[in-house]
Amino acid sequence: MTGHPHQWFGGRTYAQHGDDLAVLNIFHRLGIAKPSYLDVGAYHPFDLSNTALLYERGSRGINVEPNEAHHALFLKARPDDINLCVGVAPMNGRLAFHHVAADPGRFTFDVATATTLGIVKSVEAPVLTLNEIVAHHAGGAWPDLLSIDIEGLDIDVLRSAEFGGGPPRVVVVEADNGSGSNAAELGALMAVKGFTLHSWCGSNMIFVRAADQALVWGD
Repeated sequence: MTGHPHQWFGGRTYAQHGDDLAVLNIFHRLGIAKPSYLDVGAYHPFDLSNTALLYERGSRGINVEPNEAHHALFLKARPDDINLCVGVAPMNGRLAFHHVAADPGRFTFDVATATTLGIVKSVEAPVLTLNEIVAHHAGGAWPDLLSIDIEGLDIDVLRSAEFGGGPPRVVVVEADNGSGSNAAELGALMAVKGFTLHSWCGSNMIFVRAADQALVWGD
């Protein structure tokens, strides 16, 4: 089953909720054929990935994954990307990275989330801010897509981000990791940062720049 030739973005999705197809559609509306990306809490190069399909279609970007075993998979499967084995937090330094009894995709630096899931062990790991990653690994320019899924710290990390005059065109962020929805707070924060809600994909909210709204919706 390879899909119909008239499926613009192919017949395959790697994302948990088809987020990658929604994102490709938005960038098609924006006239960006190969959007760059910053995938924070990237987890796996293909499984439940919001950026694997973009990579497959010629896009390149930065994957941030503090789990050493999963980071090694990125080095092997997506060698043309920049693959960082660090965490992301509101401030740089070192934090306890909690391995939990759930799927490795739920490993987190957020102790409250980790405690709820059942901490198996904690290891100290380096963390950077979003702005440091952009400054040092993206030439100071925000990639077209920011995808963030870091199990409990998403809002704090986004709040600390300084987008300046050239923010991402699209932001995908998990609004409900099973511990309760933070959609209202997230929506308010992104509005202050100049974004509007485009749509939901499962538990993820997809935001676009408010300045791009007319292009995306064709108004």
